[in-house]
Amino acid sequence: MYALYETTFESGGCRYRFVKRVSLFGCKVGYIPCLLGANLSSNAHEPFTWHVKIRDGLRRSGLRDNTLVINLKPNSASPNLSLYELVNVWGYSNCGWTPIMLHIRGLFIDEDPKAVDGKEFFRGSGDIDDPIFSMMYLNGTIKDGVLQGRWTPPRASPTNAVLLWPDVFEFFARQAHVVRQAVR
Repeated sequence: MYALYETTFESGGCRYRFVKRVSLFGCKVGYIPCLLGANLSSNAHEPFTWHVKIRDGLRRSGLRDNTLVINLKPNSASPNLSLYELVNVWGYSNCGWTPIMLHIRGLFIDEDPKAVDGKEFFRGSGDIDDPIFSMMYLNGTIKDGVLQGRWTPPRASPTNAVLLWPDVFEFFARQAHVVRQAVR
């Protein structure tokens, strides 16, 4: 599950208030492709590397003081609250598909959902596990500044892991290193 949360920075941390469920993927409704597409120039074409800063993109789209939160285990067999804030997304669009790397911050990792109100909560700076990275790929690319394809992940299967050629892997490794240095 993905959600839009309103955030308020307070002394020592941040308060999160649930606004609504949203989609991260999908060319027409997904926040990642929409935030990306809003800033593409007509000369953007494959191979194309890109970066979306989530809070900045939301602010530019009129959603000031908002962020995107991922519930990583919404249907867990045992009660589990695993909420992660989406901070950055990098992509490498080429050959009709786009491997992406997500920079997420652990707000609650494997917590008891009875102990936390997932609709409104406060996290102190020391409560957040940052940075964490996740990788996947989307069916879609960029040609002449326009998003092409569905911009959706593949259905779950044993063979849908992202494949990274050396130049693509090096791009993501550089981005992860920059983030790690910045949060130290």
